[in-house]
Amino acid sequence: MNHKNILYHVSSIKNLKTLNPSVSTHKKSYVYATDNMITGLLFGAKKDDFDFILTVNSNGKPELYECYKKAFKDIYFGVACSVYKVNKSGFSNDITPWKIEYINKNKVEVLEEIFIEDLYIKLCDEEDKGNIVIHRFEDTIDYKKIISNHIVDRLIRFEILEQENIDLKLIKHYGKIISILKKLINGEYL
Repeated sequence: MNHKNILYHVSSIKNLKTLNPSVSTHKKSYVYATDNMITGLLFGAKKDDFDFILTVNSNGKPELYECYKKAFKDIYFGVACSVYKVNKSGFSNDITPWKIEYINKNKVEVLEEIFIEDLYIKLCDEEDKGNIVIHRFEDTIDYKKIISNHIVDRLIRFEILEQENIDLKLIKHYGKIISILKKLINGEYL
């Protein structure tokens, strides 16, 4: 199997033989994959943009920033998933702005499945090997500035502030930011 022609799709569902397109972030039905298995593993647990900042550094390694204390352990500990190897044919990485994200509009046949029993243990092992950089939440102004900018961007971009009932998880972690932003956009400070 030529690794240059392989992509990875990660799912909480075991024993799939075919990957079917489904609606996700982009509001269209796609099969998502990546050419880096470790990056793919980060999608093996239920998470969102309010849990982590996910980037790829200049060396092509995934880099994860916790948006709140213990997010990494809370999200990944004890979570199992399956990594599905698929043929790169039919995938494109020019549909979304994120070049490591490959998309296929059609169903995709699975070539091989790798079962991961505990994502937290696997990702910590990959961190020890230098295959991923994980930034645990730091109670410093510099770190919190990175996270705050990310959170404010997502709150505005996803129109969270216009929602009548904001998710309690967001209130728990970002209630102060939400309150201040609501005051800013309602004209209170003009």
